[in-house]
Order: sequence, then structure tokens, then C-alpha cells
Amino acid sequence: MPNITQLIALKEKYGSKNSVSNLQLKSLNENFRFSADQIKNSFSYQGLDTRILNFFESQASADLLFLFIDITAFSQKCKNLTNSQLAIYLDKYYDLVIPIIYAHGGEVEKIMGDGIIAIFGQPFLTDSKDVLFSKADKCAKDIIVLLRGTEREVKVALHDGSVMYYKNKTLNYPEYTVIGKSLTELYRLESVAMNNSISYYHVSQYDNKEFCKEGAFCITNHSPSKCGYFNKSSIVQVNLQGVEWSFIKHYTCTYNT
Repeated sequence: MPNITQLIALKEKYGSKNSVSNLQLKSLNENFRFSADQIKNSFSYQGLDTRILNFFESQASADLLFLFIDITAFSQKCKNLTNSQLAIYLDKYYDLVIPIIYAHGGEVEKIMGDGIIAIFGQPFLTDSKDVLFSKADKCAKDIIVLLRGTEREVKVALHDGSVMYYKNKTLNYPEYTVIGKSLTELYRLESVAMNNSISYYHVSQYDNKEFCKEGAFCITNHSPSKCGYFNKSSIVQVNLQGVEWSFIKHYTCTYNT
């Protein structure tokens, strides 16, 4: 995840609809160097919900939905931009994408230039796995439909799995990092994702969800309204290092209305 100070700044700038408040994050930031028991006592003293500490301090496993969003052919599109032009280009991209992530209850796990990893699940959301799939699906579609046909078209990798939050105690850099095999699988999937598509492993529960069907999708929370038509591909064979599956599918926005 971004360090806690950056995460607080992102939530303050863009707003958020998940259940972890900036007050909780600020308390974590202030007490980061203390023991888990001391942090819990501080939370209790302030009347803050301590559930977040089960994951951030006690390393409970979290079953998450991941989205890896990045601009298609980013290097090619930006190779002739000056440093100031590139900064403006990325700032605009963040201003479009991050509010959509937060509108659907997701949280920013990592920002790597044009690459943004969003997570849906504990401790930020307490919904069932089906609901988490739905929120991640709507978030990905919103982003694809909004940016399709612009200079910031994206590709999205969708994956899920169990992870732990690792507490990075490096001096002056307080953060909780998501660790797990599913994150490696997400990175590999992103490498073969397609433009204007949600790409996923063919064994994913996502493949059988009602919302993962051919049909139109209208973007939410944006005016004027935009709609896109999504088609599911047949199975595509891939060879991804360190991944046990050899087939993926793409759920592609074919046109806007």
C-alpha cells in the first residue's frame, strides 16, 4: 500500500466510501512504532473500531479482489512528452481513475506511474465475496468506459485471492504491504491484459457471475451518461511464469454509445 501519510492524502483529496476512516489511519500513523497492544489501547481510548488491527497488526488473512489498472501502450504514448507534460498527463489520469475506485468502496494498494492496483475487501470492505466481485466489476467497467476513445485508454487485470498485510517497519516509512501469491498472479495477468478489457484467469469465479455476460453497461456517477457494450472472449492460452493456469479470458468493451 502507499505509506500511511500518502493514503490519508489520497482519501482526503478524492473521498472514499469504504469503512476505514482517516481518523483510524492517522492514529495508525502516529502510533506506528508502538506494539500491537499499545496501538489497540490507543484505538480503544479514542473509541475507534479496532477491526482494522486484526489485519494490519495481527496478520489475519484477507481474501481480496484486485484490479490492476494501467494505460495501454503508456511508454509509446508518452515518449515525446516533456517532464511537465507527463506530470499533467498522469495527474489528469489519477483525477479520473482514483475517484472511481473510491466511489465503489475500493482502496488504492499501489501506484506505480500509470499502474494502479486497487483492492476490494478486508479491512476496508466487509461485504461477501459476491458483492466484492460486483463492486470490482462495476469499478473496472466505469474506468474502461470513461477512458475508452481517449488518450488514456486502459487495460484492467482482475484477480482474487488470500493475502496478508505485512508491516514495513523501515525508519520514516510507515506502511502495510500486501503480500501473497495472488499478487504475483495479478502482475503476470496484467502483462497479457488487453486494451479496453477486463482480463482474468479462466478458472475465476468472475467468469460465472451474472454481470460478467455480453451486454451493455452504463457508467455510474458520471454525467453525461456513457454506455459501453462488453463481449467475453473465448479461452486464450498464455504462458505465464510462476502461474499454475494456462488460460485467460478478456471481457472487452467493443463500442460506446
